[in-house]
Amino acid sequence: MKVAYYPGCASHGIAKDVDIATQLIAKDLDLQLMEVDDWNCCGGGFMDDKNEEIHTSLNLRNLTKVKEMGYDKMATPCSVCLNSHKIAVDKYDNDPDLKENVDKKLEKAHIEYDGGVDSEHFIWVLIKDVGIENIQKHVKKPLKDIKIGTYYGCQLLRPSNVMGFESAHDPHSVMDLVAATGATPVSFPLKASCCGFPLMGSNPPVGLKMANNILSDARNNGADMMVHPCSLCHLQLDVTQLKIKDQFKQDWTMPIVYITQLIGLAFGHSPEELGIGKLTAKYLRERGFA
Repeated sequence: MKVAYYPGCASHGIAKDVDIATQLIAKDLDLQLMEVDDWNCCGGGFMDDKNEEIHTSLNLRNLTKVKEMGYDKMATPCSVCLNSHKIAVDKYDNDPDLKENVDKKLEKAHIEYDGGVDSEHFIWVLIKDVGIENIQKHVKKPLKDIKIGTYYGCQLLRPSNVMGFESAHDPHSVMDLVAATGATPVSFPLKASCCGFPLMGSNPPVGLKMANNILSDARNNGADMMVHPCSLCHLQLDVTQLKIKDQFKQDWTMPIVYITQLIGLAFGHSPEELGIGKLTAKYLRERGFA
């Protein structure tokens, strides 16, 4: 099965392990990820606040590229990228003034957007198109006896009338995928709260506090590890762990993996193959999963 694939800036740069793991399990599942031709940054998290017309234009350009490739939907491993594209289409469809101005900008770039392309998260592809049972058939090393906090973040689910895949109040997609690996999914109250990444450029102490609140909540509810579905959440919750430990004078860290890294472990791949960070790899070795 071929899937139009939008990796996003982070997973081609500072979160490249997200892309590595996603590409790896896609091959295991006979998914061909066809990278969107000449894609551009979605502008999520900064351009949407600064200039709605430019933000919308950037995202519609990507979707036009997908249509030119012959696909009617595009998958991304990043919740921010997903949210950015879906919000852009919603604004374009429902704001006539914005639509007129965006059309003018696209025309200057010789682009004509006429809809017909949807965006979805890669985990939605895994659930809808691959299927949980098929994923379970590929499990070679069940992750038994590990309790995993299932974090969704703030952009995968909301606004629910735009995102549309599942309830923002009772999501289960990440839990279903965790269960398919043989691990025990653990829900916790802050599972859909913001990780604090947007504040790391302007107010790092508060950004780290928000991340620590999530990690602590997962830990307090019995999680041994935590899994998430977003390239930017990956940077915030994994890369900053030592900063969090230092700022809050803690004697613990929380092993963190992106969802396709977790699935890759269950498929028998090593932490090194999946680009898993040192702290989490150490935990996995101690538990006999590496």
